[in-house]
Amino acid sequence: MFEEGGQRADSNTGWAHIANHDKAATVIDTILRLDADETYTKTALSEAAGVPLKTLYLDGTLEELVTVGLLEKHEAEGEETLFSVDDGSSAFEAAKAFDTAAATSSEVDS
Repeated sequence: MFEEGGQRADSNTGWAHIANHDKAATVIDTILRLDADETYTKTALSEAAGVPLKTLYLDGTLEELVTVGLLEKHEAEGEETLFSVDDGSSAFEAAKAFDTAAATSSEVDS
């Protein structure tokens, strides 16, 4: 039932998507601040988030964020894959709402 680190192997919750990818929270924080009208390479996303490209590639973080609806993937034959922020998705709206609520909560608690 549980994998190493206490993660449920069969969990398909939103929190499990984040927990199963070591740097997903860092990348999501970055996505919320990117220009939704721009496209980004894997390298640009890696640099913006301060997460090594190898980490994003090996654990499939970017692909997972496409799957949950935070990023859109743009592929053209013979060209580098590009990504853009899916700012119209319910996942993006929920992440933005959580970001705002958590920031507001920490201001109140101070």
